Amino acid sequence: MSTVRMRVTVVVVHQGHILLIREKAGYSLPGGNVEYLESIKDAARREVWEETGLLVEMDRLLWVDERIDPTGDGKHVVGIAVMANLIGEDTTPIPGGMEDEHIEWAGWVSLADWRTLPEYAGSRQDQVIRALEDHHYKPEYLGNMLGGRKQP
Repeated sequence: MSTVRMRVTVVVVHQGHILLIREKAGYSLPGGNVEYLESIKDAARREVWEETGLLVEMDRLLWVDERIDPTGDGKHVVGIAVMANLIGEDTTPIPGGMEDEHIEWAGWVSLADWRTLPEYAGSRQDQVIRALEDHHYKPEYLGNMLGGRKQP
């Protein structure tokens, strides 16, 4: 049966630093699959909690992209990136959060340092930095990320 999956990527900034996680393959932004009947807002909150133990509230949409691969059994994933704000007093991430996720490290990294880290899982460093620095940034559709270029 062919299905379309949806995932959320969450950008959290605190005091000029961005929240990152490190898995075996490298550094990335928190995020993961949206569950059946779960809102994007709730998925963003749950994924950050599971991976870092921090509480966040979704602020705004950043972009939508897709990963469409018709080869083999096929694959179609819709990705939604959001900005979220910390809520509560706790600002110290716990690797693996409260769900014993397979996260080796979670922490705050300056934007300058983030640019030097190896990118993993399409964390879209340039897109995130543009969204943070451009006061006129508007959410956009980035197209099929497996195709190597933005689709019309």
